[in-house]
Amino acid sequence: MSQASTTPGDRTLNLPTAICVSFGIGTVGVSIVLNTVSVYFPTLMSTVLGVSPAIAGLLLTGSKLYDIVIDVIIGGASDRTTSRWGRRRPYLLAGALTSFASLLVIFLVPTLGGDILIAYMAVALIIYSTGYALFNVPYLAMPAEMTDSYQQRLHLVSFRTAFVGLGQLLSLAVTAALIEFGGGGAPGYRLMGTVMACIALLTMLICFWGTAKARTVAPGEHGLGFSWAGLKSLAGNRPLVMLMGAKLTQYLAFGIMQPANLLFLLNVLKTGYAGMVHLSVAQNIAVFASMPMWVRLGRRFGKRNCYMAAVMIMIPACLSWYWTGPGVEMWEIWTRSVVFGIGSGGSLLMSTSMLPDAMHYDRHRTGLHREGVVASLYCINEKLGFAIGALALGAALSAGGYIATTGGQIIDQAPAAIEALFTVKAFIPALALSCGLVMIWCYNLDQKTLDAASAAARA
Repeated sequence: MSQASTTPGDRTLNLPTAICVSFGIGTVGVSIVLNTVSVYFPTLMSTVLGVSPAIAGLLLTGSKLYDIVIDVIIGGASDRTTSRWGRRRPYLLAGALTSFASLLVIFLVPTLGGDILIAYMAVALIIYSTGYALFNVPYLAMPAEMTDSYQQRLHLVSFRTAFVGLGQLLSLAVTAALIEFGGGGAPGYRLMGTVMACIALLTMLICFWGTAKARTVAPGEHGLGFSWAGLKSLAGNRPLVMLMGAKLTQYLAFGIMQPANLLFLLNVLKTGYAGMVHLSVAQNIAVFASMPMWVRLGRRFGKRNCYMAAVMIMIPACLSWYWTGPGVEMWEIWTRSVVFGIGSGGSLLMSTSMLPDAMHYDRHRTGLHREGVVASLYCINEKLGFAIGALALGAALSAGGYIATTGGQIIDQAPAAIEALFTVKAFIPALALSCGLVMIWCYNLDQKTLDAASAAARA
């Protein structure tokens, strides 16, 4: 393990492409683990296993709340870890193996019913949440250690965001095709779960091995943690607080919209799983293809301004779904998905590259190496957003009288249930994203501010 240098030359050192690619590909596994469960668990429960959306939402919400505890533990532990693999990488390996097992447990569910099924899924989601946290919390902390350069972090994270597009393509489009190829129902979900678990494991292991030579930082001073003094100190990091607030609203929007997508396509637009394939392919091709554009724009206009522009692209794309219905043409789905994908790609790139900037700023302000703690707070933000989103989705559909089915059967839902699907697909995500614009407007960390903080710390 190498101690991070603080020389100017080290701060501007270009990252090897092989390390950037290896780091970025890890997010394919992260996307698969997150999206296959967030998107397909409610549909699995309500159209295959005969469990109401409200119960499925409560189970997901409970697992996300458990995540808050496990994120805190893993974030603090990774800050203190000393090993021949560095501070973060041992957790990547453990997370890869646990995540692989969790997808098999969830989607290869045995024949159960009633309270036994609910208890089984509760335990499965705990395993899933643990595996996801083991990998994702240290993974998010790594860019702040791999380089001290403001622009190099944008470059590094662009690989991660590009691979987000591939991960979402696999976890949203290929998954739907696999379920349909497997005959739908339980056999289709078993096939999908097995294939996705294997791909997630492979990409996470590539990330683990491929970042072996990446720069890391010795544990050093990591005090305060989640004590009152530590949280008060972090609250003084205004850029971090504003970024967290903006991301919470975005995760809330995604937490409602992503699981609602499939139910909306099946029950409102009547496109079947093919609609999910088209939506996901279009959206994630746009994410991938827009990366060079967003990198150039970020360097020219700044990360905050580009983040706001990206969110303002997503808001009308969300609202546009209200003017759709049965018989919608696939080109309309493609158009909406491409526009949303461009905005989504920009917001993910900018926000994820702003996080290590905020970590770096915190290190200059306090002298503490607590990137894992900050990453765990960021992950808690994600879990809270998805937890609230899952709960809101289940509550909205139950209030609308959505009828759960078994065996993958799709029935005509009541008008109130259809209206609820429009609400969770179009209006709530747009409202949440709009609230985030106010928070990110107050974010004030740029290259000049970081340089000033660095000079003050050296003095």
